[in-house]
Amino acid sequence: MPMEEDPVVGAMYQDSEGLAFEILSFNEDEGLIEIQYEDGDVDEIDIDAWYELDLEPLKPGAWKNADEDEAEEEEEEEEKPARGKAEDEDDDDDFDEDTDNENGEQE
Repeated sequence: MPMEEDPVVGAMYQDSEGLAFEILSFNEDEGLIEIQYEDGDVDEIDIDAWYELDLEPLKPGAWKNADEDEAEEEEEEEEKPARGKAEDEDDDDDFDEDTDNENGEQE
């Protein structure tokens, strides 16, 4: 079904071939829409061609968020600390307030 909406900067769409893109700019005077595909390629679409496209709107940041989520998950896996003794657990008694001298008297 042909596109009925006007192009909106920041909006994201998926074309009939499954390629997702974001609208970077819309120059109404020249009738040109600058888009960026999820692989980083930038292209221009003529406004007349825009209204002939079969596009599906995507949620804002749809493919950008998916890439960020993947990266965060990978980072979390790499950053998991090794399990060991907690820092506040201390077997050494470095300081003992109540010490007795040789005669059993407190100092």
